[in-house]
Amino acid sequence: MKTIICYFSGTGNTKKVVLKYVEEFLANGWEAEATPIENADNIDFSKYDSVGIAYPIHAFNAPSNMVDFCKAMPKMKDKKQLYIIKTSGEPLKINNISSVKIKHILKKKNYILNNEYHYVMPYNMIFRHSNAMAYKMWDTAQKLIPIDCKDIIAKRKVKLSYIPCATFLAWVMRIEHVGGRWNGKKYKVNENCINCGQCIRNCPTKNIWTDKDGNFHFGKSCLMCMRCSFNCPVDAFSIGWFNGWKVNGRYNFNDPENTEQKSHKNYCKNSYKKYFRVSHAKLDKYLNLQESK
Repeated sequence: MKTIICYFSGTGNTKKVVLKYVEEFLANGWEAEATPIENADNIDFSKYDSVGIAYPIHAFNAPSNMVDFCKAMPKMKDKKQLYIIKTSGEPLKINNISSVKIKHILKKKNYILNNEYHYVMPYNMIFRHSNAMAYKMWDTAQKLIPIDCKDIIAKRKVKLSYIPCATFLAWVMRIEHVGGRWNGKKYKVNENCINCGQCIRNCPTKNIWTDKDGNFHFGKSCLMCMRCSFNCPVDAFSIGWFNGWKVNGRYNFNDPENTEQKSHKNYCKNSYKKYFRVSHAKLDKYLNLQESK
């Protein structure tokens, strides 16, 4: 069996999850590969037995570039198994609606959704999770992915439940696709900038450039993926209307020796507890089944 995962990852969380999927598929005897949608032109999807789509959730939706990618995917002559992988910084059930639009688009093209999974990974905006929480999130994802891969391989259908009025809510929140572009025009770079060019090279929509005098310019195609501000080595960015939510610097996903104080310890507290509780119950059930065989 052969599968491909086409993914968009703003600051690396979704990519980490996707690469773990590829590792598990290969370990189970599948041919598997992954490609970022920025490099996914002219893929012959007919060569694959199943197709995965992976993305970070933006305002309870798929990012606009992922929607555009799905619109450009070719229609299949025969039905193609589809699975969707998504990441976000909080385990709110409203995030389950994020695939509504791309599911609708791809169903018309004969990609039939069998499996859908959501993994909680640390924020790249709003606030910075503690290293202990980042480790816990990634550790949980790594333990769940082998189980979820086996579901995909066995063609066991796994769907996420939606809250009432999900389609309407997704449509309302899709204003982020437009609002993000306008906010991106307000991005600025301060005197900390060392002109390393990393933000220009890594912007997925080529929205950042400098003129002959070295002045930075920002266009109208910003996705608010935070790849520029999050990865800036000298924290030189201001991110417009949302500058109070800026997070800078990569996470250390290793198990921390010291558990630092959480900066927002009551934020979605019960949702995080439920996510980890349900995840560990799923893992325990799987391990018990394996031991009983």
